[in-house]
Amino acid sequence: MEYSGLFNDDQLKAFAADVKSSWSDFLLERSNPQTRRKTKSLAFGASTVNDKDRINEEFFNYQSRNPIKYHTLETVWRAFLFACQKFIKEAELPPIEYQRETKEGGSLEWTIEPNPKRGPGYCWGSVQFGGTHHDIHTHPGAALAGTLYLEVPPDGGALSLNDPRGLLPPFSLAYRILPEAGKFSIFPATLPHSVHATPGERPRVSISCNHPGDWKKFTTAKVVFGESTWSHEMLSREEMIEKQQQQQK
Repeated sequence: MEYSGLFNDDQLKAFAADVKSSWSDFLLERSNPQTRRKTKSLAFGASTVNDKDRINEEFFNYQSRNPIKYHTLETVWRAFLFACQKFIKEAELPPIEYQRETKEGGSLEWTIEPNPKRGPGYCWGSVQFGGTHHDIHTHPGAALAGTLYLEVPPDGGALSLNDPRGLLPPFSLAYRILPEAGKFSIFPATLPHSVHATPGERPRVSISCNHPGDWKKFTTAKVVFGESTWSHEMLSREEMIEKQQQQQK
């Protein structure tokens, strides 16, 4: 579903400026062989050095270490939650059940409260131009996903939503959404989707978000694209610290 009018032009320009500022910092790090961090392919033969989608993954990983400005992400996150609630109501879905840390800390609980706190990696920016695209994928560990378009050139690549039942007829047709500045597109995070190339040099700038939740809690679907299981158990603060310490060894 698509929602517009949540932000005015000045707000969209300010958000886009923050994303592009982060992009510039990322390119500076990437241009230095001593600071550039390479991303590994998910599988042998899954990508080549000429692929235009790899830079998407690199910028996404960069933001896990250097997030876009807090105020921008938090403002977009609140609008995303509002749009998600409209999506749930209009699609006649039950409330999303997700995990959060208890107020006391140290343990987790399931809840259906409608306004989850934004966690690390829940929102991220994207800049696409010069043929950049994003291959078909899903968002593991999320119930709903959404993209707010901030700056869109005339040739901005479309969002393509695929039938989760497969790519063979009669399920081979995709639903495409033409990006427009100010539009917020909301869709199930388990829906296979891709972003078509933006061929020109004017950037297509956006911020995407993930709503936490277990997809199996509010669907009867038994098979999810690319996943044998669909569960995303959160880690408590103590478990996260322990995991980071093990990775540093």
